[in-house]
Amino acid sequence: MKRWLIGLMLASAMVSATVHAEEAQKYDRVAFSANAEREVENDTAIAVLYAAEEGQDSTSLSAKVNSAITWGVAEAKKIDGVEARTLSYTTYPSYDDKGKIIGWQVRQTLQVKSTEINAMSTLLGKLQEQLRIESVNYAVSPKVQKAIEDELIAEALGNVKRRAAQVQSNMGRSEYRVVMLNIQSGQQVFMPRAPIAMMKAATMDAAPAPALEAGKQTLRVDVAAEIELSAK
Repeated sequence: MKRWLIGLMLASAMVSATVHAEEAQKYDRVAFSANAEREVENDTAIAVLYAAEEGQDSTSLSAKVNSAITWGVAEAKKIDGVEARTLSYTTYPSYDDKGKIIGWQVRQTLQVKSTEINAMSTLLGKLQEQLRIESVNYAVSPKVQKAIEDELIAEALGNVKRRAAQVQSNMGRSEYRVVMLNIQSGQQVFMPRAPIAMMKAATMDAAPAPALEAGKQTLRVDVAAEIELSAK
């Protein structure tokens, strides 16, 4: 038998023996989850406003919408700490009963965001001179979210350790090792019912500045874990 073939067979045998040895060392595996959560004040208001025009001349309609949105961006930039950006821009036709185009609708949205809630309320009152409010949502700012989540991750991992030690003790094993951890976190943007009333107010000639109440939400970190128990 050729030497290279003998060497290949020996190498295959060694790999097979290693795999079997690793499999032999796998004992009971237990999967479980742990979490940590905290109620946090929403410190950011996110409002979406829009300008819309309807008529037969799409060019003049677009000009009016662009003018209103440009004005809104300029007003937002006057206030420190307010972020403004334009969102969707749509132009679509209106049809009669026979499917013939009889006009056009032009619409563009503007998003303004700030951690200065009172300043946002004043700004929204001003912007309603030319724009309408589509929605107002609330969130936790990225800086605060990261700081809280760092604490929650440490707390959740501590809960994993305690749960693992409990499983090990109850199963009568001398030790365990962690073989898998999956950490998930995040927040949901909170949308109260208030924006519905504000949207109705925005259709009036002189709309007052809306009262904003950011409220709270719960930040949560979930950890899925899997441990392997020793044989004894």
